[in-house]
Amino acid sequence: MKNVLEVIGGAMKKEYGGLLVACQFVLLVLLAATTNWRDINLPALLLFIASLLLAGWAFKVMRLGHFNILPTIKSGTILITHGPYRYIRHPMYASLLLGGLGLLLISCSWLRLVTFLALWFVLYCKLRIEEKLLADHFPDYSLYQKRSRMLFPWF
Repeated sequence: MKNVLEVIGGAMKKEYGGLLVACQFVLLVLLAATTNWRDINLPALLLFIASLLLAGWAFKVMRLGHFNILPTIKSGTILITHGPYRYIRHPMYASLLLGGLGLLLISCSWLRLVTFLALWFVLYCKLRIEEKLLADHFPDYSLYQKRSRMLFPWF
């Protein structure tokens, strides 16, 4: 797995970044489209609510004009380390995973589990690219990494 991540994190970051974003959306649509919404349950509903709250908080702190779905650094980018970013470096990815897990819990099957795990892998690859770019761009990023978690406060 490390070799795959090294290739993705290598010289072809931009090409893989767009592909990873496309995969992310396809996997989320597959999860949503294959969900039997009449079977929604309390754990799934709570995960959706947590997902929306976390995404909303991250959007509020980040401000819409500074948000970027591609794993690239926009010009004029500043490192946000407050709000949810104080605790986790990638709250938007965490939000997608919480929502995806909620979708999985509504109607679980082997195919949907594989789809969710593929989503997790795609987001992990995407955030590894971002982590490298951010570390290269911001000299203090390694300090920020030491005092925050990647996706969840306990993980």
